[in-house]
Amino acid sequence: MVRAKRKSLGLSQEKLAEKAGCDRQSINRVENAAYSPSLDRVFKLADALGMSLSDLFDEFDRVDSPTAGQSGPDRREPARGEHPPGERVATT
Repeated sequence: MVRAKRKSLGLSQEKLAEKAGCDRQSINRVENAAYSPSLDRVFKLADALGMSLSDLFDEFDRVDSPTAGQSGPDRREPARGEHPPGERVATT
């Protein structure tokens, strides 16, 4: 997500790092999900990307969502008469 936004802005990792007040390696680690930046660094990163903090977190949520883009047997609609796991069903 950070990489896509950085590239859409035409920034190198080095230029983004300069704007965010960190080093290129930190940007690389964030882009590769090998590093969780501190909150103050996240503020600076969002600012350097021209995004609000909430927009940046929304993007992270979409990327990190366990069902984002998932298909197949683990992500299916319940069959007629079948109830989703955890749903309470009234009995008579």
